[in-house]
Amino acid sequence: MLNLSEIIKTLQSVYNKYDNIKIGLAGSYANNTSKIDSDIDVVIDGDSMRIDIAEYIKGLFSIPVDILWLELLKEDDEELDRYALSIGVPQNKHSVYKTILREVKWV
Repeated sequence: MLNLSEIIKTLQSVYNKYDNIKIGLAGSYANNTSKIDSDIDVVIDGDSMRIDIAEYIKGLFSIPVDILWLELLKEDDEELDRYALSIGVPQNKHSVYKTILREVKWV
């Protein structure tokens, strides 16, 4: 099982290849609650939806990696917030996007 420092060191190497993104770690590894079957949740901010970046990061690890594109999560969250306001219900303070912003560990 990987530890947080190994994951961060590996993710830092991505900046040698791609310099127009910001990379973070979310989920169980970031929160120090990972288990033997946990995947790695990588947050990418910038250079929206470049599949080559996602594939490169996934290839760095021997366990499953989920890529979370911050820009897309933000767009979805804003759309849901607008809808909530339009029907008179409170905005979701615990959406995936808002949770990631609170918990992400930027590399």
